Amino acid sequence: GCLILAFLSITSCATKKSDDKFQIAGNKALTAFNAGSYQAAYEGFLECQKLQPHNMEVFMAAGQALQALGRPEQAFEQYQASIRVESSPPNKGIRLWRAYTKIGELYKQSNNLREALVSYDQALRLAPNEAEILTARGEIHQSGEAYANAEQDFSAAVLLNPNDYRIWNGLGIAYLYQEFADPGGRPVLAGKQVGGAGVWPSTFDRAGIVALRRVMALLPDSMVTLSNLLMGENRACDWRHRKSRVRAMRRALKDSLAKKQNFAPPFHAFEFEYTPKELLLNSRYLSRSIEASARAKYPARKPPPPALDPARPVLHVAYTNGAGFVNGTTTARCLQSVFRLHDRRRVKVLGYALSGNAPSPERERIASGCDVWVEAAGLDYPDLARRMAADKVHVLVDTTGYTMRQKTEAMVLSPAPVVLSFHGFPGTMGASFVHYLSSDPRTTPPDYAGFYSERLGLVPWTYLINDHRQSRREVLAPPPHPGVPTRAELGFGEGDVVLASFNQMYKVEPKVFEAWMQVLARVPRARLWMLKFSTSAPELLREEAARRGVQPSRLVFHDKFPHDTELLAKAHADLFLDTPLFNAHTTGGDVLWAGIPVLTLPGDNFAKRVASGLVHSAGLLDLTCARSLDDYVALAVQLCRRGRVLRRVRRRLREAREALPLFDTRLLTAHLERSMAAMWEVYAAGLKPMHVVVAA
Repeated sequence: GCLILAFLSITSCATKKSDDKFQIAGNKALTAFNAGSYQAAYEGFLECQKLQPHNMEVFMAAGQALQALGRPEQAFEQYQASIRVESSPPNKGIRLWRAYTKIGELYKQSNNLREALVSYDQALRLAPNEAEILTARGEIHQSGEAYANAEQDFSAAVLLNPNDYRIWNGLGIAYLYQEFADPGGRPVLAGKQVGGAGVWPSTFDRAGIVALRRVMALLPDSMVTLSNLLMGENRACDWRHRKSRVRAMRRALKDSLAKKQNFAPPFHAFEFEYTPKELLLNSRYLSRSIEASARAKYPARKPPPPALDPARPVLHVAYTNGAGFVNGTTTARCLQSVFRLHDRRRVKVLGYALSGNAPSPERERIASGCDVWVEAAGLDYPDLARRMAADKVHVLVDTTGYTMRQKTEAMVLSPAPVVLSFHGFPGTMGASFVHYLSSDPRTTPPDYAGFYSERLGLVPWTYLINDHRQSRREVLAPPPHPGVPTRAELGFGEGDVVLASFNQMYKVEPKVFEAWMQVLARVPRARLWMLKFSTSAPELLREEAARRGVQPSRLVFHDKFPHDTELLAKAHADLFLDTPLFNAHTTGGDVLWAGIPVLTLPGDNFAKRVASGLVHSAGLLDLTCARSLDDYVALAVQLCRRGRVLRRVRRRLREAREALPLFDTRLLTAHLERSMAAMWEVYAAGLKPMHVVVAA
């Protein structure tokens, strides 16, 4: 757009014979730019500046050419020059907003979001009704996870320009994130007529779906948008188009893999029903692109790997977390005691918080449990690698993987001889720079080892360490429990069999919902209890139940409970129904600690099998681990009908929970530590990484 304006300005100014040189030089520079000859274009625009030093457009065009050449500092100078020119007579400053917009773009490209916002704010003060600036500022807010602010900007922009797919896409993403953070919130545009989309929905989840469908109407071949739309629909349990969307996701992945490219964010790929081999290849090509980019950007050689001091053979184990171990992550809640429980005779523990420093009791416990704690948010990746080298890190333990705020480049550049993926991403990183994946024999049985690029570090019980025995002791207190709703207050009768699934809605697929409805049809006293992770899901799922002949009122939904009473409230459930598409992970540990048996059905990838390791570690494998979906239904019906047996299982689980391996954080930490020691021994012997199995 900028160069089109420059072209118009140049030709409109060249109306006299004396301007012929300017017109010729301008057209030549524009032709070079459009042909990708950016250096020639830049030199041509410099010539134009000499011919018309008061023409802002030629300074803007020169800046854009420099941007294309990857010379942002010089581009900045040209945009600043355009501001000076436009602010001086005979110009009147009416186009200044465009220069500030381009400066904001430069700051955005350098990831300086704060200065980008300042520039866009300046541009909007000069041109408050320019959709282009509102869109750019909305994208900056989105990058900074300020989704409410992003929504405000995109909402204003879409009313000005309802045919720009970027605006609709930004709006859709902002809505979906806000639905997760604030279920029940109301969009700014709710109830308004929005161009091309009719009356706007009153919930974030439905508004997000409508916005992304609008993107698809404008860009029907955008598979990235379709993947976002499918994720939005999955979270609302809107399954009307699920089959065709999943088929499209498989085709898109196949096309990307044929080009040796990643398609889907690996964490979200689990909900697209990809095969284990497809998940591996999808992660592999992402890891290769991250590695190539990191090595190109930071070409310096890695520091040499450290050796173990023979006089004091203590393994230096460094845990990293991309989110900085903030309280909002399950990692911080689950691992808060692990750091202090390591055996200091064998291990020195280091913690590297790679972003954020929001205080919380969990984060403080993690930091105090480390021998060395590093607030590494301000370090770039080479500085982080040098710090690790100075700390003589032997084993780097990544607890983020391909999840929120991933910092994968830290592993690419790490000098640590052993890199272990643990607890964060439930699958293969597909990366040559990640040597091991922490797991257990139920989650990754030998038959599936070929679908992981890493060698497996198998511990005897679950790999998914939790902190319940230390930090969630409220469930052990005898009643009464003030502030905890009673079973009746939750809407359940004395004779009801309460079947719960507290998993996120995207984990609920039509197949398992059909199975649940079969159970309800065969057990008239059974009720299905779920949480309102989505505003629209209760209505849509009740409609699905009615279509299957089940009374909609038998589905009960509640808002998420406060942390202090959450497990006590959930303990009113009789049986937890796991989701085969993507198992209960942290939630599975929560409900087992609350004394609720978990019925699970293991699948063919890591995310589909974690709960089998949990129930094995809780001593329930023979009772609550199904072999097929039909077996899953049969087991659920059997347990519901045999109330005495189910009550006995619940009582046994509650009485034994403090002694179960699942909740023995010290034991699970010791097993993890032994696996790390074995990994180091393999390296020290000069061998390539190999599978490690820790005995009970």
